[in-house]
Amino acid sequence: MAAVPDPMPHPVRRADTAYLDFVEGFREYLLGKGADFEDRLGEALAAEEQRRGAPMRDLDEICRFLDSLPLTALRNRLARTQQEMKWHRIAGAFDAQRTELAAELARHDARGPGRLELDPAFVHPAYVNVQFHLQPGGYYHDELSGFLYHYGTKVFFRGDNDHDELHAKLVGFVPKPADGRVQRVLDLACSVGQSTTAFKARYPEAEVIGIDYSAPMLRTAHRRAVMLGSDVTFAQRLVERTGFPDAHFDITFAFIVFHELPLRIIHETVREAARVTRSGGIFAIYDFTETATKSPFQLYHRWFDARHNGEPYSQDFCDCDLDAILAANGFSVAAAPVGQRSGGAGYMKHWFATRS
Repeated sequence: MAAVPDPMPHPVRRADTAYLDFVEGFREYLLGKGADFEDRLGEALAAEEQRRGAPMRDLDEICRFLDSLPLTALRNRLARTQQEMKWHRIAGAFDAQRTELAAELARHDARGPGRLELDPAFVHPAYVNVQFHLQPGGYYHDELSGFLYHYGTKVFFRGDNDHDELHAKLVGFVPKPADGRVQRVLDLACSVGQSTTAFKARYPEAEVIGIDYSAPMLRTAHRRAVMLGSDVTFAQRLVERTGFPDAHFDITFAFIVFHELPLRIIHETVREAARVTRSGGIFAIYDFTETATKSPFQLYHRWFDARHNGEPYSQDFCDCDLDAILAANGFSVAAAPVGQRSGGAGYMKHWFATRS
């Protein structure tokens, strides 16, 4: 599927763009083969396992060993620093455009195609009051949160999603229901709507709805969709209580949503997805892999991320048995084909679940 053009604003000051390009390259160096922290610390873990004569699977044991190494301290400080550098500069860059961008959002709120449905009486549950990924103000306290998030993820994906091509690819992987009917699609926690518009491009005759609790995200998503000419609806609703009729959707989609939900809300969201997805419909999920499949270093990385990168619920998600939760709510789960397992071995996974 072809990537969509980018209608989103960028920093206007050359110094900001250059700085953030550097941070993107710095992130690639830290997480890729430049610094090679994963391989080097993985080798240290393997040597320790050989010395002990047993594999290391206990997280506390892994943390004690890795935290004793100077290389781990360097890796952790740099990982945190590049996030802080990114968000500090992005926040300043977009704050310099605040008046213009706020006016842009206001101009597009009532424009079509598509609709924006905000709830003036919406109450945010306590669990969303988190600065996920260290984003300043979190996802909904700043009217420019959607713009900050979008450019932040550009840096996060290190060039792999500059024009929303990752979202287009992942949407392309989602199988149709066995009967081929796709009349309605629901995009859970859609943020700025990249997957929502990708579904509309794939199924132009279908009704496609993206929901999120963040009004700034939804306003940004709607502006983006209007500029793309994409006739989709964005509505302010909770993933665990969507308010849609039973068996209403042919496809329900969740892109990196579940690791940002407490375990209780994970169960409620799967139950809600089962309610609104029709028999034979597809519930497609893309998120972190489960703990049991991770290497010792990946277990440590997820622990560090949960505590030092604004991911307080991710460990519980990785520790839970999502397959069992899906099955208990009437879904049968199929493994993704090998060629569709995006995101790196041990880190990301697809679930394609069919509603019974």
